[in-house]
Amino acid sequence: MIEPLRLRPRAPSPPPGERRFAGGQYSGPVLRQVSHGIATGRRQNTVSRRASIRRVLRAALVVPAVLAAAVPAATAADGTVILAAEAVPLNPENEGQVRAGALLYRGGLAVRSPDPRFGGFSGLAVSRDGAHLTAISDRGAWLRARIRYDAAGRLSGLGDGRIGPLHGRDGKPLRGLNADAEALAFLPDGAALVAFERRHRILRYPAAPDPLAARPTLRPAPEGLSAAPSNGGAETLAHIGSGRLFLLTENLRVDGGAYAGWIGRKGRWRPFAYARTGGFRPTDATLLPNGDIAVLERHYTPATGVSARIALVPRSAVAPGRTVRGRELLHLTPSMTVDNFEGIAARRGPNSKTVLYILSDDNFNPLQRTLLLMFELP
Repeated sequence: MIEPLRLRPRAPSPPPGERRFAGGQYSGPVLRQVSHGIATGRRQNTVSRRASIRRVLRAALVVPAVLAAAVPAATAADGTVILAAEAVPLNPENEGQVRAGALLYRGGLAVRSPDPRFGGFSGLAVSRDGAHLTAISDRGAWLRARIRYDAAGRLSGLGDGRIGPLHGRDGKPLRGLNADAEALAFLPDGAALVAFERRHRILRYPAAPDPLAARPTLRPAPEGLSAAPSNGGAETLAHIGSGRLFLLTENLRVDGGAYAGWIGRKGRWRPFAYARTGGFRPTDATLLPNGDIAVLERHYTPATGVSARIALVPRSAVAPGRTVRGRELLHLTPSMTVDNFEGIAARRGPNSKTVLYILSDDNFNPLQRTLLLMFELP
């Protein structure tokens, strides 16, 4: 993570390929140069640089005034939060582009808020009717907001935002290493499962109007999850029907370099593996309306920057003991609107087509963005 611009002693440099939070935690890649809100390395072109400069200058002029006026309301006791959203194209260098791989772009937003808890979102869920989203952050917060669409059904904004802390089993807000929530899965009964890194575990939050504001219980986790690196544990958790859970780690490898995963049912976990292709790592997954699974993946190198991909895993391929490979549906390259995408959700649209949403983790870095993009699978 690129450190926020603050007058303080410079912290020791993190290990290569990692980022450091102000509190000393690590998570994900270091973003070096910035174009369209993400790192692009040496391939950054003149158009990208100019766009980045314009955005940074706008933020420098506008954000201080907004923060000064809005912070008291944004941190209200009732949990309401101010959300501002700006439309973004799929490709800043070709704003008319609406097709990417097998998907159609249905709108995107760069979302910001003066609330200091806003950001770092690593898990996403969207209601069946597409009216609301729920997200969790790696600093132990949850966000709920209404999704707005235009007359053509394109993503157009967010409103009615509420934010609050995730609680532990003792009923107290999670803090420090205990707060690194990475994956979110809602169950058919309305309860929510949250998977955590650093302190590897799964918590179950009971069904309620705001389930993530409730007091959770501990859910059995795979025995092998304890062997995962502190920042390479359960990054992906999805309910895939028939009471089954689909869990992938970000950086726990098995034979052949594949990522360790488990299929869980009734507290029992059975291992499988997710093949590593093109240097991508899994960051989230969701069940599609037809029963298949969409896996969100991220790739980063200092030379090329950040890329994101959505891979399709047929339901017939998911079984204990197998090595699963996904088929690429979408590839967002560094020149496109991309950031550190870590949340994915899906639903059936009004035309019976599959609608996908992806959400980025801005690492609480002013040079990155919280992006919410929407796609349709024709």
